Amino acid sequence: MRIVCFYTDLHLACKKSLPPDAELVWTGDGDDHYWREISKRWGGFDDLLIIEHDMEIHDRVVPQLLECASPWCVFPYEYGPRWPDAPLITQALGCTRFSSELQREFTTEFIAADVSAADGLPPVPFWHNCDLYIRRALTRAGLKECQHRPPVTHHRGRPVM
Repeated sequence: MRIVCFYTDLHLACKKSLPPDAELVWTGDGDDHYWREISKRWGGFDDLLIIEHDMEIHDRVVPQLLECASPWCVFPYEYGPRWPDAPLITQALGCTRFSSELQREFTTEFIAADVSAADGLPPVPFWHNCDLYIRRALTRAGLKECQHRPPVTHHRGRPVM
């Protein structure tokens, strides 16, 4: 499994929680850079675990994902400290794995074209809607994410350590 942490402002708790073989990828070169960097790694050779820059994963994340046969897995998280009673987030990319088979069947080109045509959105996602494009294309194809527990920690709105 390829583990990639995409970041602009990397939270120290995120960095400390990553496995030693995780790849750190800076995505601050433009609004579409996150999508372009995901696309470079979405080749279908390995399962792809995306961890975003403000997520702190726990020691059960990787083992659970290695054992799970689902093509699309997420670890939910709280959105932020301002909404402590809000439901856990599962629709974003915070801590999400896509199997190699899923990547081969649904290329990033397919995902972007599908959503652009069906929803009238731009042909290339911006950083803030990469998750929307992937989710819409996969759910339209009849897929549903497998949710794992316990949740991971989201450091949105919390000071960088």
